[in-house]
Amino acid sequence: MPISYQDFNSPNHIRFPNPYKRSDVIKLAQSFITYEQTLPIEQQTPFTPLISELLDRVLTYEDELKQAERQRQSAATALERLVAETKEIIWNMWKSVTAKCSGKPVQATRWGFEYKAQTGNVLLPKTFAERLETLNSYIAQEQSRTEADRITIPDLIKVMNLRDTLAAHSEARVAGRRQRESRVELCNELAMELSNYLQVAGVYILAMEFKFKLSKDLQKWGYVVSAKRSQNGRQDEASTTPIPTPGSASDGGGQIDAPAEVEVDANTGEA
Repeated sequence: MPISYQDFNSPNHIRFPNPYKRSDVIKLAQSFITYEQTLPIEQQTPFTPLISELLDRVLTYEDELKQAERQRQSAATALERLVAETKEIIWNMWKSVTAKCSGKPVQATRWGFEYKAQTGNVLLPKTFAERLETLNSYIAQEQSRTEADRITIPDLIKVMNLRDTLAAHSEARVAGRRQRESRVELCNELAMELSNYLQVAGVYILAMEFKFKLSKDLQKWGYVVSAKRSQNGRQDEASTTPIPTPGSASDGGGQIDAPAEVEVDANTGEA
């Protein structure tokens, strides 16, 4: 809900941050609260407590978002390091199983390998999911056999440890991604709400402190107040371009420049 205000007689205009840029909204909120805290409580805006609360909440979720992304990246990096080891282990499994089942290669499916009847070949798994499934099937098959009948290369304990490590890192990566997506959504919602109240508070200050006269003193609260651009002594239309907003557009001398199309960072969810 953008607030629209313009002063045609003022050489200045006020510009609120794009609500889709969380970092800009948070920066304004921090400047706003910092200055408000220098004023007596009775001189603060009625919106200050709510802005302070929203700021604290969005900062908390931003920290959780960063933590979730670190968890996801750490797990993804660990999985990348394990790829070579996994391929080597499965290659040794494949050699042992195909040697054991050389007379009936179709039996290799008991250990989790795919058998291609048209060619008679036993195939190696290619994707992460296929490799993990093969490890699970191989372990289950070997555990169902007596110790004397088990394949010795690779060592079953080593295969089990690898499977457990892969599964743990995979789960951590998925959990980190889900938490990151959840926190991105919460951060975006709070940033939008925070942006709305910062606009309301800005107009409130403009009314109560400056009688609707655009003053650069608004910069004390962190608001951007700048001179209108002009060409040949006339006001530049670019300074009074309406705000593109979801479902509506209105503006005058100083509002949000919200783009009609927003590119969003996949990790942070921020424009």
